[in-house]
Amino acid sequence: MRSLRSKITWSFLLLIGCSVLGTGIFVALLLRSSYLDSLTYRLEKEGIVLAETVQWTDYSKLRKQEELFQKTLDVHINFFDQSGNLIGERDLKTGLDKNGHNIPEVNSVLHHGKEREVQTSIRGEYLYAAVPVIRDNQVVGAILLSLDMEEINQSLRQVWISLILGLIIAYALAAFFSSRIASGITRPVEEITQVASDIARKKFHRRVRADTQDEIAFLGRAINRMAYSLQNQMETIRKSERRLNSIIESMESGLIMIDATGKVSLANRSFERMFGIPQSDLVGRSFRQLTYPYDISSLITECAESNTRIRKEIPLYYPEERILEANLAPMWVEKNGVGVVVVFHDLTAIRRLEQLRKDFVANVSHELKTPITSIRGFAETLLDGAMDDPETAREFLRIIHEESLRLQRLIGDLLDLTQIESKQTPLKISKVSVESLLQSVRRMVQDQIESKNQSLSVKIDHPFEVEVDEDRFRQILLNLLSNSINYTPQGGKIRLRATGGTDRWQLEISDTGIGIPEQDLPRIFERFYRVDKARARDSGGTGLGLAIVKHLVEEHQGQIEVKSKVGEGTTFILTFPLLSK
Repeated sequence: MRSLRSKITWSFLLLIGCSVLGTGIFVALLLRSSYLDSLTYRLEKEGIVLAETVQWTDYSKLRKQEELFQKTLDVHINFFDQSGNLIGERDLKTGLDKNGHNIPEVNSVLHHGKEREVQTSIRGEYLYAAVPVIRDNQVVGAILLSLDMEEINQSLRQVWISLILGLIIAYALAAFFSSRIASGITRPVEEITQVASDIARKKFHRRVRADTQDEIAFLGRAINRMAYSLQNQMETIRKSERRLNSIIESMESGLIMIDATGKVSLANRSFERMFGIPQSDLVGRSFRQLTYPYDISSLITECAESNTRIRKEIPLYYPEERILEANLAPMWVEKNGVGVVVVFHDLTAIRRLEQLRKDFVANVSHELKTPITSIRGFAETLLDGAMDDPETAREFLRIIHEESLRLQRLIGDLLDLTQIESKQTPLKISKVSVESLLQSVRRMVQDQIESKNQSLSVKIDHPFEVEVDEDRFRQILLNLLSNSINYTPQGGKIRLRATGGTDRWQLEISDTGIGIPEQDLPRIFERFYRVDKARARDSGGTGLGLAIVKHLVEEHQGQIEVKSKVGEGTTFILTFPLLSK
């Protein structure tokens, strides 16, 4: 396909070529006609001058005059008398008949020469001019001037050569300037085309140079405005797309989009984590290949066919037990049909918390019910007459007092646990010596230790200081030591050991008690959980001590670990960051 520049160039060249060719032919013909007219006019004038000045009476002198005039005028001259006879023998050069009546021009002037009309014509290779010689108003002869056309043609050929050379030079210059003009016209168009192609390839930074005030410059400015507008719109779209992708990828909920053709067009990372299916295995494939969870395909089909929102909880049992909430909504932006957006919310933690709340309410109710029932029963027994027996009344009052103390401990532990979990009471961190902290706790439990004939050893590898909330940390130690004392038989041993490191320090509380079964270890920090419910209630425990310990350890940015074997004892290992040396 020919370019616009070549079309314009060839159009200019064709137009200029035709114009130059036509002009050359017209000028050449005009020059030839003008030259012939000039020669004819010259012959006429020269013939008239000869006819007026020649001495016609003496033929001998006439021949001499003929030679003189012929040399002077550089033309061939023949004289004819009144009868048309040639005077002299000078007809060989032109090849004319000696009888002038056989020469049209001579015959015409001999018969009609009184009007002094000159007869001219071109015949063969010569230009002829016949002039009548008039004396006393009578035609006494005729003069024939002959000019060889070869000389004329030679001059015209030189004119033609000069004209052709000039036309060639003019055509070459015209071709050069037409190419420059075509280039000047098409270069902006080519630049606009290139910029438009770059814009189509999303290179919106390209611009057209528009320095002039013509129509092409106006078009270039319009292209620049369009590119600027598209650039702004695409940047806005990219920002919106990045925001949307960031939101989708940062969602905790799993999201999957199904287009109108039934293929998965989008799946975020949360969906991949929930179901363990890579995005590359989903995008571009039919949703019917989703076999896990098993009923998701039927839900998507139902949502697309009914054009209604669907919400359903889906239980999963592999690789772990979970509860997911599937929310399906039709997507009407699709041109070829209805798409579906599916969002999965993990309700496992919520359902677990709800169950914990139910269990907590049930456990609190159960724990409160027992002492309240005991207090009420013994109080009614006393009111019914048991007060009259002093020993019985005293025993009943002792039990009522113990149950009330148990209620007080339970309520106190519940309040402490609530405050710790809600973080309503911030820690009062202070620097304290580990040795002084452990020795103060030892003194607080010394009476309990001695009452059960147990031994408590405190060992510190080397003296060091830590930054803790002293009151809260004592609460941690007292709860753990109380458990060790309660679940260690008479004569048992309890050990308290502190070890300092470069950035962390460790505390171990071990005993030689009854131990904890392995299956119960993961649950001992739950509220109201007891390994042996009967013995725990007999020991006066509330079932909240270890839950309080765990929360307080976490408040101190520490970790707690438990190791135990039934019949051999239990060891609690607490690790904390060493905030100061």
